[in-house]
Amino acid sequence: MKKPIYRVLVDFEYRNSSRSNYIKTRIKNDTIDTFALSKDKDKIYNHIKGKILRQIGKSESEVDIKIINIEIEGQYGETNR
Repeated sequence: MKKPIYRVLVDFEYRNSSRSNYIKTRIKNDTIDTFALSKDKDKIYNHIKGKILRQIGKSESEVDIKIINIEIEGQYGETNR
């Protein structure tokens, strides 16, 4: 069964986690423009978490990420399966 693909713009903020070995720094803001397989905001985060971590160059245990805004632009197609 094919699933719809949505283009999403996600604004997020991140900082070093208290569990990491890095010095706790100030909060940084960033935006990612990508595609997700759902309109549900919780599922969108699960789909794009790896892309966000690659963009900021950290692993999941090193940073705390907070989603500020998710803008769904619309459906851009469907998956092959």
